[in-house]
Amino acid sequence: MAAGYIWSNSTTFTADSGVETLVPIPCPHRGEIRGFNLVQTTGDLEGVDAKLVTSNQDTAPNIDLPVEAFLLDTMTIANAATVVSANNLDIAFINRDGTPTSPQRFLYLRITPVGTGTKSFVFTLTIDATKAK
Repeated sequence: MAAGYIWSNSTTFTADSGVETLVPIPCPHRGEIRGFNLVQTTGDLEGVDAKLVTSNQDTAPNIDLPVEAFLLDTMTIANAATVVSANNLDIAFINRDGTPTSPQRFLYLRITPVGTGTKSFVFTLTIDATKAK
């Protein structure tokens, strides 16, 4: 499929170690993920686990389903590393919180830093949104 409307955005946020933080990532409500980067910018480099999902799971019926039902990709930054990235992807998605008449324009990053303290991150997402218009 030829590339169409390519959308890219970066979201900066902080997260406390040992606690899962849900970060809304503004984006088209549907499309195909072409790539992402997760970069730790401050704090001790002790690792992080993250999941990119299509629902914030704060309302029924989504709240009753496991996070794996909405999972797009998982990421791990190992100790002493600062970045995890993937490119040349072709992962189709649609936000699962909205409706056809009221689409929600977010994906969500569920992130849990390892270690202690508050850490800062930048998450960059690139999407082919040709069909999301």
